[in-house]
Amino acid sequence: MDRNRTENANMLQAEIRRQFGSPGTARFLHSLPAFQLQDETPDRFVNLLSELDRAEAEQSGRDGR
Repeated sequence: MDRNRTENANMLQAEIRRQFGSPGTARFLHSLPAFQLQDETPDRFVNLLSELDRAEAEQSGRDGR
């Protein structure tokens, strides 16, 4: 029985990978709004990136790098 479960699990894993890699699945996911690329980065993310840059520059200045 244990061998059957292992074989079934392997077959299921192979089928899921096959379906995720199919062109039809890719087309479907690209049609969903959550998976579409935005043309520009939202301001809140630009601000967060600026804060990270500023914090990194301050840290580098303290370390003498």
